[in-house]
Amino acid sequence: MDYLDKGILVQATMEMAKRKKGNAFCPTEVLKWIYPTDWQSFLDEEYKAVNWLHEKGCIALENEGNNLSKSAMEEGNKIKLGGNTIGL
Repeated sequence: MDYLDKGILVQATMEMAKRKKGNAFCPTEVLKWIYPTDWQSFLDEEYKAVNWLHEKGCIALENEGNNLSKSAMEEGNKIKLGGNTIGL
């Protein structure tokens, strides 16, 4: 799965997912890592990156430990490395 040309937030989200090794995390953690002072300005872009990665099967979405099948970033939803990680 070639995601490297999809922008810094897609790349950073995948990097964090790989570092977390299957543990779920909030998408805002990515923003706080990359843009620590103005992370809130990039929420829409991060949600687009998360939705793209989820559609491609690179990440999974969950809420309170339950997997979500639909791309819907809402407060409380977390992400983790998905099943389609061939070539990562």
